[in-house]
Amino acid sequence: MGLHISRIEIRNFRNFRHLVIDNFPAHAVIVGENGVGKSNLLEAIRLVLDPSLPDARRLLREEDIWAGDPAGLSGGAEVTIVVDLQGYDSDDDAKSILSTATVDVAPYTARLTYRFARRTEIELSADATVQATERPLTAQDYDFVVFAGTSETNDVRRIRREVALRVLPALRDAEADLHNWRRSPLRDLLERLPLDPANLQATATAIAAAVDQLTKDANVAKLEEHLNNRLGAMLGPRLAVEPTLGFASSQPDELIRAVRLFLDTARRTSISDTSLGSANVIYLGLLLEALSQQRLDEQFVATLIAVEEPEAHLHVSLQRHLFGYLLRSGPALILTTHSPHVAAVAPIRSFIVLRATETGTVGASTAALPVTSDEAADLERYIDISRAEVLFASAVILVEGLAELYVLPALAAAAGLDLDAYGAVVASVHGTDFKPYRTLLGPQGLNTPHVIITDGDAAPDQRGRREAGLKRGANLHPDPKHTEAFLKQVELLPDHGTAPYDASRSPLAVTLESNGVYVGSQTLETDLCALFGEEILQAFEELSSNTNAIDEVRSGVTNEQSPAPDPDVRTDMLKRISDLGKGRFAQRLAAHISKVDLPARIRTAAQITDPEAPLDAKALRRLGSASYLFLALDDISHKARGIALLAARQTTTDDSEPRGTDAAGQ
Repeated sequence: MGLHISRIEIRNFRNFRHLVIDNFPAHAVIVGENGVGKSNLLEAIRLVLDPSLPDARRLLREEDIWAGDPAGLSGGAEVTIVVDLQGYDSDDDAKSILSTATVDVAPYTARLTYRFARRTEIELSADATVQATERPLTAQDYDFVVFAGTSETNDVRRIRREVALRVLPALRDAEADLHNWRRSPLRDLLERLPLDPANLQATATAIAAAVDQLTKDANVAKLEEHLNNRLGAMLGPRLAVEPTLGFASSQPDELIRAVRLFLDTARRTSISDTSLGSANVIYLGLLLEALSQQRLDEQFVATLIAVEEPEAHLHVSLQRHLFGYLLRSGPALILTTHSPHVAAVAPIRSFIVLRATETGTVGASTAALPVTSDEAADLERYIDISRAEVLFASAVILVEGLAELYVLPALAAAAGLDLDAYGAVVASVHGTDFKPYRTLLGPQGLNTPHVIITDGDAAPDQRGRREAGLKRGANLHPDPKHTEAFLKQVELLPDHGTAPYDASRSPLAVTLESNGVYVGSQTLETDLCALFGEEILQAFEELSSNTNAIDEVRSGVTNEQSPAPDPDVRTDMLKRISDLGKGRFAQRLAAHISKVDLPARIRTAAQITDPEAPLDAKALRRLGSASYLFLALDDISHKARGIALLAARQTTTDDSEPRGTDAAGQ
């Protein structure tokens, strides 16, 4: 990758109190909620790099200062924007142009800084000493400087000409720009063509002859006469004009301006006849070609292109095709988007996520995501249109499969937590390998608060392996020594189903919860039996008329509610559910669970007789095999909305038990 932005730091500008993105991707896809500052990030970059931005735009106003700054414009607030550039180690032209900006050579790094601050102003005090003025300041008391490297005397105007930023705003009128000769990128492409003067003269002569032939039509001549008479009467003799109809100017040097782009070989379909989305794509294509030609002619060292909300007016399939191409080729590109279709085709190391906090918008980048190339490829395949919403989420619940994908939102709804309203997403990894997805969401990736819910698989399988869930959770811990010690404790657990088993296993599960990993007892369907046995049986009966199957599921529910479940009866029940389809069954079960009076059900199951007693994490732990699901939802409730899971369904909340706060949390 050639020259590109590698780092940006913003202080006190609009949404940003202090934004630092240390690993700015060469091809960057910026995502975030509405109003979080995606456009403001591009505006900050423009203040430093855009050669077309007039100085008047670089003089900020009160509303450009971060609203939380205690001083504000009147008190001397200062705005700084620092942009680092890399990728020119082997480009001698870039090294020359950026020589005054270079602050490091391993790798070569150029730094450009915008600073908006009060002018130095002094006044004489009563005792004739010089002191800084203390009066309230206005915008007229401020000035800006944009400089290269570490000295404010290093001018950047030449750098801005050679390393230019082009920004295409959202909802632009591409059709109007293409028809306007001064704004059309087609102008640059045509004007650099080495056209044959003799051919131009011959073309002009042919056009003049064609116009003369047209005006021989009596109706055309009559229209010219009417226009001449009317305008002559309106303008008078001092401003006389002679209106003449024609195809184009007959001057050879001006013929090029009459050239128009058609979209078919018959020259019948013009830009005006196409859609807004197609016009935008054509405009972008012409711009990229013009920039490519300028680069070949060595008009500049590099160009950075930024496009706001490029998905506007584009069909989803075109979004995927177009931006899949752009994000893997061409010059450095910055996109802001709300489209999961664009996000679904973006390289996994191209994302920047902006997230609002009480102290200003913060950002995270996936450019340095610590995954292997194979894991990166897996993540890119994983983030399709249905899962790309994890990139936009305020919090994420990672689960194994379809069953959890349907049941978890229903449990949350029954508890009074609307996941959609708080931007929380349940995402299935379709398996049990959570590690790359945790890395994506963790502090070296998107830094998105999240939890993991996984089956316990505690009972021995056919090969005698047990406690797969605890072992899975242990391997998600960032410290290998912790993982090793934890796995040794798992191996020392008493046999499954014995008296001391639960007392020994429970502390291990709690340890994993502090890391944001919530492990069940066996599998989702069996873990729900104790609390939702009736709903499980109702859902199955609605989907199956097989009396033997219904009896086996009924026996399975009763079996799971006993102190020592029979593994064979459990297997029969799970097989019957699998025969129906776990996803189909979970959908129907979710419909029943969402209607449950959950607080009352929890009080009964946890044997809480006091109606005023809080339904906090301690109460949720008394729900037996289903407790991990509610503890995970309680955790995500704290992360997404700052309150306990059932706080909205009760008048008293006293959750003193700590939540998971490490890599899974924040």
